[in-house]
Amino acid sequence: MIDVYVGIIKVVLIMLGIIAGIIVFTRYAGKSKFLSLRSQDQSYGLKKVGSMYLGYKKFISVVEVKDYVLVIGGGDKEISLLAKWKKEDKTS
Repeated sequence: MIDVYVGIIKVVLIMLGIIAGIIVFTRYAGKSKFLSLRSQDQSYGLKKVGSMYLGYKKFISVVEVKDYVLVIGGGDKEISLLAKWKKEDKTS
């Protein structure tokens, strides 16, 4: 009877280990470029150039979206577009 309980505990522990491994893998795979689960084509042309934090829940960010550069300001309850301009072509 004891062998049955030991067997059940082993199976439960192995299943918990597998689930924990899957959780850890999926959490860190998105941060790694090598193991990324998203393809590079799904970036939607967005690139965060930089951010400056101004205080508690307040920031200014510069974001490139395809052919445009956006300056975005964010606060506690809202996000606003501060400036927008089209990128210049660098053909010389």
